Amino acid sequence: MPLIGTAGHVDHGKSTLVEALTGRDPDRWAEEKERGLTIDLGFAWTTLGSAGEVSFVDVPGHERFLKNMLAGIEAIDVALFVVAADEGWMPQSEEHLAVLDLLGIPSGIIALTKIDAVDPAVAAEVEIEIARKLEGTTLEKAPIIPVSARTGEGMDRLREELAARVADIQHGGDRPRLWVDRAFSVRGAGTVVTGTLTEGPLKVGDHLELLPGGKRGRIRGMQSHESEVETAEPGRRLALNLTGLDREDASRGTMLGLPGQWEPSARFTALLTAARYIDALSARGAFHIHLGSGAHSATIKRLEGGNALIEVPVALPMRTGDRFILREAGRRQVVAGGAVIDPAPGSPSRAMATARLIDPSAGRDDVATALLGVRGRDDLGRLAAHSGGGHPQGSVLVGETALTHERFDELRSRAEAIVTEFHKQHPLRPGIPLATLSTTLGTSPELAELLLDRSDQIVRSGPDVSTRRHRSSLDPEAQLRWEKARATLGESLAVPNANELGLGDELIHLLIRETGLVRVSDTLVYLPEQIEQLQQLLGEMTEPFTVARFRDHTGLSRKYAVPILEWADREGLTIRRGDVRHLR
Repeated sequence: MPLIGTAGHVDHGKSTLVEALTGRDPDRWAEEKERGLTIDLGFAWTTLGSAGEVSFVDVPGHERFLKNMLAGIEAIDVALFVVAADEGWMPQSEEHLAVLDLLGIPSGIIALTKIDAVDPAVAAEVEIEIARKLEGTTLEKAPIIPVSARTGEGMDRLREELAARVADIQHGGDRPRLWVDRAFSVRGAGTVVTGTLTEGPLKVGDHLELLPGGKRGRIRGMQSHESEVETAEPGRRLALNLTGLDREDASRGTMLGLPGQWEPSARFTALLTAARYIDALSARGAFHIHLGSGAHSATIKRLEGGNALIEVPVALPMRTGDRFILREAGRRQVVAGGAVIDPAPGSPSRAMATARLIDPSAGRDDVATALLGVRGRDDLGRLAAHSGGGHPQGSVLVGETALTHERFDELRSRAEAIVTEFHKQHPLRPGIPLATLSTTLGTSPELAELLLDRSDQIVRSGPDVSTRRHRSSLDPEAQLRWEKARATLGESLAVPNANELGLGDELIHLLIRETGLVRVSDTLVYLPEQIEQLQQLLGEMTEPFTVARFRDHTGLSRKYAVPILEWADREGLTIRRGDVRHLR
């Protein structure tokens, strides 16, 4: 369902025109009716011939309420730009046109209102002025239609033109988002929020995530144009009755979407375009960014050409291509508009360098591919969130991780270098454990295994990874040390401390693997035949037995008896219950 949004200077007849088109007064507040001044967003709807039902959002025209205007204009499909014949082009005419132009609103109609209040010649002069002001904007070719809401003159043509422009509007997508513009409580129903649904459908019963914040709720009921609906396609104005969320949670500027589909960010790169009345855009100053229905303070950290690095105090759900408006707080004036390039860039210097590689107007798969190109490696879900559902093309996929071929080759080279260095540091070991390699690389074990599969230099052997040429074996000097240590060990079960054998950790690791040497504790190692002797001694014990009884039976001191029995417990030879043990 298309959404038509008004724009224009205060008191130029926007609300009156909407009421004449729809039969509904969009002004909701008593203060608005008393003052004859639109303060906040207003909504109405009607049927425009064969184009079917359409929605209207009416925005305030006074400069004091520009924040409210910006909360409702972002989601519109067609602009209904209003200029009064009796006043002509005014300051907010210029600023509202700048907003539409900076947001890239592609379709619109200019309503020259109050023609009944001036001579036809005056109206004609204003029409010429309007055409001149529209030059170079997205509304440059929009028709200018003289109308009078009071007499009805020109209204039929206005309806026809609106119907023609909304007839071909198509909405699609599978990642729904609804920026909240109103939230209130209804007795007996609970929290109700309103907004324009974009980018995907919703249905009653759907679970939603509120961002920022991440609180969850569920749709209890939906209304569109005061009628109950079970499902809603993008483009509709909706009122959602929510369970699990309080009215205070869902304030204007928050966004509802399906859980897990959106990832908030507080730092992003953007393509900025200065408003046409701004000579030069500067990073200095205090700014407000208007994204969706929200307004937030913003800092321009870097500005190079048309690319900017922007920070906001609260992480916002955004994707590449999201449009926004930038206002300077001091001048209270719209100074620029932008499109998000990368919702999660790297370091400031890298962010500005890579911003040129991403086209925010590209298709979502192309955006996902470009984002992966500058990141090298990323989670598929994160890429989908940042691209609006895109999937990177031509990438290496490992589970839920995507890598560019360049990053994959880089990781493979690093893995080969790490393994080679490990052999230099530990020449007697068969290789580096796969888990250690993946941790050192900062990858998952699955990715580390794929790196091995596609390498002609490193291979996996059991739990370890080695180079293809690596062979761990005893050199003559190590062989002599081992023979001496073996003779010493064989003299008695009261073996020397492992550190006193003159072997070193690396040689002990090799001997455990190659000869069956057993490490009983950090300080004790035994020959295989000694282990058989210890098992025999254990088998001779009468159950239950204590450490002291085992000590006396073997003739070993407590220094040996305790670690031997603890080893036996770990090996499942004995079972400890309190201070005594049983044979398994």
